[in-house]
Amino acid sequence: MRFTIFFLSGLLIATLIGCQPDNTITPPPPPPGPLTDTTIQNISYGSNASQKFDLGLPAGRTSATLLVVVVHGGGWSTGDKGELTWLLNGLKQRGFAAANINYRLTLNQPDNYKMQLDDVDSAVQYTLRLSSTYTFNGQKLYIVGHSAGGHLSMSYGYTRNGNRKIKAVGSLAGPTDLFAMSYYNFNIYNSILQPFLGVPLFPASATATQRYKDCSPQYTATTAAPPTIFFHGELDPVVTPDQSSNMHTKLGTLGVDRKIITYPFVFHDWWTDAAKTTNTMDELKTWFTNHL
Repeated sequence: MRFTIFFLSGLLIATLIGCQPDNTITPPPPPPGPLTDTTIQNISYGSNASQKFDLGLPAGRTSATLLVVVVHGGGWSTGDKGELTWLLNGLKQRGFAAANINYRLTLNQPDNYKMQLDDVDSAVQYTLRLSSTYTFNGQKLYIVGHSAGGHLSMSYGYTRNGNRKIKAVGSLAGPTDLFAMSYYNFNIYNSILQPFLGVPLFPASATATQRYKDCSPQYTATTAAPPTIFFHGELDPVVTPDQSSNMHTKLGTLGVDRKIITYPFVFHDWWTDAAKTTNTMDELKTWFTNHL
């Protein structure tokens, strides 16, 4: 009898443990009272300290309020979501919910490109699961990033959108062709890209060439790519403007809707210029709401 009770108790415990969700991170409770303008900071979407995001929520939101995921830059190895708080706030002021994410920046993993796309995916999926809790649309989203974050946004939108929930992408001076960045710039970028991609481009080999192309939106985009809007400073010395213009042309050959906006006398960012920043925000709003 004791053995039977012990066996059944053990079976019950095992069953209960097996029913527990894989993600045990509990999100914070929704703000009390009416649906006012608010930002909830540092929501964890994973166990790593870097796997956090800020969730901006506009006043008067409904279940139809659109979600935008924001991805910071920093050469894939530095940077923080705080650099794009202006973008979160601007989107919120224009009626969007916005998830401004951090992701793991270490370059010591076997595949850092996949690791960072996995983090973007984890943040996206976790945020969508919060839609009913915080009141926004959990059936579709948009993604935008600056510099390396633009590259990750395009890469995620072009290669991880099997369910077609990503309706449009935005790139602010994002790299699109990592092969060209390294090969045609006297190895300037390889000190960054070699540890990120795990293989040096030089000496040249078919394996290295393919690796750099496999991690580049210029080569991964298909006819199923979401509509994409590009912003770029005409004097950008970090990510040259042809990275956006060539991607714009490529999407045109694929029949994908696209738009490009360039800013004269502007380098890699333009956040201190109120007029240009407002233009970027307004163009993003129009682009996203035109692609539902």
